[in-house]
Amino acid sequence: MAEKMKLPTADLEVFFALDSAEISPEATGLLDMLGEAMADQRLADQKFVIAGHTDASGPADYNIALSHRRAEAVRQYVIDKHGIDPANLIARGFGKSRLKNPAQPYAAENRRVQIINWTSMTAEPPQR
Repeated sequence: MAEKMKLPTADLEVFFALDSAEISPEATGLLDMLGEAMADQRLADQKFVIAGHTDASGPADYNIALSHRRAEAVRQYVIDKHGIDPANLIARGFGKSRLKNPAQPYAAENRRVQIINWTSMTAEPPQR
């Protein structure tokens, strides 16, 4: 929907190990930049969807749950470290349904989070 509606979005290169929702030490710098941007007064009242994704390995139900845990880990990190209002951050898991690299469904770049500025939408945030 974000693509279709041309909403501002960013794929973050937050690397997750296979079968993990733990934020790597390499990702914290990027998440700190994200948190600082979200804390800026110009974005403080904006609503964001944090969309978690997986690669194609594993059963669909498991991947939905894993991708949600990844999105929730990023959400909680920016809340805890940067004081972002939790009501402005919605975590959703999409599993393997939206591969970044469909030609290589097991590639690491498919295990990611995507940040979508949802403020301009009047509809409910996307469901899993």
